[in-house]
Amino acid sequence: MRKITKRSAAIIGATVVAIGGGAAWAATNGWDIKGTGTAEGDAATIVEMQASADLGAKKVYPGLVTTVNTVVKNANDFPVNLNSSNFTPTGVVVTGTPTAAACQAALEAAPNTLVASFPAGAPKIVAKSPGQGVTTNIAVANTLPQSCAGSRIKVTYTFTGVSTV
Repeated sequence: MRKITKRSAAIIGATVVAIGGGAAWAATNGWDIKGTGTAEGDAATIVEMQASADLGAKKVYPGLVTTVNTVVKNANDFPVNLNSSNFTPTGVVVTGTPTAAACQAALEAAPNTLVASFPAGAPKIVAKSPGQGVTTNIAVANTLPQSCAGSRIKVTYTFTGVSTV
């Protein structure tokens, strides 16, 4: 049998400590184990928002610049930031006077006569909102025809927003 030198003993001792330390680490921390998983869910549907505004006692006339309260309903599962760009008129109905048809024809020919928009930094409409009030800017061009005097004017419009958190 061979005689163990100091150098050999030091190497053997270091090896035992390393192996023993590794075993002790494995005993206290366990083995590293990898895994895989999956996740799934349904994406929210997009529901068009609805809005309505009434000028109330305010009357429409050439050059009018005012604000009104618009109630915006958001049935989506997520909040929506409204864009501050102008609304896009999609239709107009004028009633109440003998000249209503002439007023309606003039407004249909020049849809930018009546301009509405949400203010800059437009608000966030909360998810599932049954109706949230939003200040809306209204501007009537100086070219509003005289045939509109005394009439009831109803404008249909679209507006946009962006989903947010």
